[in-house]
Amino acid sequence: MEQTMDPHLPRLTSDQADRLRELCRAYFAAQGVAASVGGDAVSIPGQQRGLPLTNLSHFCRSTAPGQWPDLIEGHFSALLAVAPDAGGDDELLRGARLRLLPDDFLPAEAVHQFTYIRPVAEGLQEALQLDAPDTVRTLSDADIAPVGLERLREAGRANLIAEPVDHHVVDRPGGLRIHTADGSSMFVASKALVLDDLAREATGRPLPPEGALLTVPGRHVIAYHPITDRLAVDAINDLSSFGLGAYGDGPGQLSPRLYWWRAGALTSLTVIDHDSREFSVQPPAELMDILRRLHEAG
Repeated sequence: MEQTMDPHLPRLTSDQADRLRELCRAYFAAQGVAASVGGDAVSIPGQQRGLPLTNLSHFCRSTAPGQWPDLIEGHFSALLAVAPDAGGDDELLRGARLRLLPDDFLPAEAVHQFTYIRPVAEGLQEALQLDAPDTVRTLSDADIAPVGLERLREAGRANLIAEPVDHHVVDRPGGLRIHTADGSSMFVASKALVLDDLAREATGRPLPPEGALLTVPGRHVIAYHPITDRLAVDAINDLSSFGLGAYGDGPGQLSPRLYWWRAGALTSLTVIDHDSREFSVQPPAELMDILRRLHEAG
């Protein structure tokens, strides 16, 4: 059956456009905003101009439908970040959180407003978000300038450490133990930026000098294994499978990759062949030396 293209968003069929509008309505409802969505724009109370959907529909056209909620979140989080009601210094410092985001989170037309955002590992970048009572949004350069980037980063790190999560230990075959943290907070996976503090909170001990293996498939979960003995090799396979399986499981997908945390730095161990869509794990030489040493000592 031939699909009719939407008259307002001609890159999408009528069914696709209706789904996009409904997802936009749901996004704003989750932020406590009674938005009106129709035609090719979103109308928000108190704003004279509507937010156009044209560019967003172009991105949706070339993106899998299951990823539309995340695409919508990134799009409007960026557009609303330039709103003039960011609040005073105290409000920003109280609400700031460091946040891990996928490196394609922001729409291309908004990137120039967020030049402070920095990559932390392949597929991941670090941003500052404002966790306000009714919404979570990405802070822009204009938001940050009056307070200062380093001051906000310091506050965002402290607030991220204090963000409550639920800790678990999963016993796997052969004696392997995987640590996980989850919760309703949108900043759970961002704990990878402060993994040593997360481990201290969960176990009372810091991570070993060799670091830890971890995966952050979605914003509400992180799984990691401290590198202490020969079982780290088993953890590579276990965490890789978990990350791939959980990636895209609900809104807020982050990364399917396996990472190595060491001394606060993240290194991707996953190599993705985008043509064949094949994933492989290729540890760097330094990590391979550590794994061999632990295996021989095991």
